[in-house]
Amino acid sequence: MECISISFKSAPEEIRRIFVFTQEEKKQLLEQAEQAVLLATCNRTEIYATGKESLFPVLERLLAEKSGMEETELRRIAKRFQGKKALEHLYRVTCGMDSMVLGEDEILGQVRQAYLFSCEEHRTGYELNTAFQGALACAKKIKTETDISKSSVSIATLVSNEVFRTENAIKREEGAQSGREEGLRVLLIGGSGKMGSIILKNLLDRGSIHVYATKRNHSVTDRERSNLTVVDYGERYRFLKQADVVISSTESPHYTITAGKAAELLKDGRERLFIDIAVPADIDREISALPGCRLIAIDDFRELAGRNNLRKQQAIADAGELMSEELETLYKTLAFHEAAGQLNKWKESFAGCGLDKILFFLRDNLDSDSFQAVLEAFGKAQEGRN
Repeated sequence: MECISISFKSAPEEIRRIFVFTQEEKKQLLEQAEQAVLLATCNRTEIYATGKESLFPVLERLLAEKSGMEETELRRIAKRFQGKKALEHLYRVTCGMDSMVLGEDEILGQVRQAYLFSCEEHRTGYELNTAFQGALACAKKIKTETDISKSSVSIATLVSNEVFRTENAIKREEGAQSGREEGLRVLLIGGSGKMGSIILKNLLDRGSIHVYATKRNHSVTDRERSNLTVVDYGERYRFLKQADVVISSTESPHYTITAGKAAELLKDGRERLFIDIAVPADIDREISALPGCRLIAIDDFRELAGRNNLRKQQAIADAGELMSEELETLYKTLAFHEAAGQLNKWKESFAGCGLDKILFFLRDNLDSDSFQAVLEAFGKAQEGRN
């Protein structure tokens, strides 16, 4: 298996945004890559592929065509993994060990969706099926048997915490008795998938925060909540002036909030926080130049995530050990499958050979560690018979 990866570790958001795929574009890429899985999130675009020959040239060409980059330019931001390193990378990604927020849960669902999409398109074979099913099972096991998810803070949680800090700051400035009756006002635009659902739930559960959520937000179902107002997406600018915080996370190719339109409305100079967790960006970066406006983008959460990651080093070590064990099982499964077609020929070649002759052959053709492992395996087999 081979993997080509462009992630937050190798490219900033303004580069990653040009690798956003529509469903039709995903299908077209998979058709050209033959057996492959395309994983595309706000923090990474990766292709996992298998074939008789190296597919790196093909994958680089496909990504270059998508982005409009020269292949030489693309190679500077793309990491390449092959064989066991590709399998290990897949496991690390799926288990949240390669995420901006270590141990985050969202990536597990994203990997599952990417894999199932390839399955539906009939673009997976034995190795991809075995690897992805193993990685998904390993991630579930790590979540159950280690504390990495318990101590995990997702991007959605970090976003919610920023909102809560803003609310507390306003309360301190205005005084406990002089706060507005409605409390902090948040305009939530979009909010795709699990991340948007978590943000909306966290804000509504706070009680003191009133959320104006657009109808395009698939998470907006709880209309009877007193602190939730569902608004039409086309009316977002009307509620912008009322909002203390604006959060946007859509799949739109266009800005949901532009600096020019915001400047016409936000002339009071009141402090407002804009949070953009979309790739490509939803909020015009120039908005941070407007009086009182502060913008936090997806890459700004790296520092916040880093502080959280330092607090869970033991959980990470436990998860890494479990992942190594699961990878060893995967390597042996794939190796045995590859060798299965040779079993009859090997039986013919060693017909009539005693165990001692086979052991001498292995001794002369293996390194010392491998040969020692063979002897120990025979020893365990003997113990099992006794």
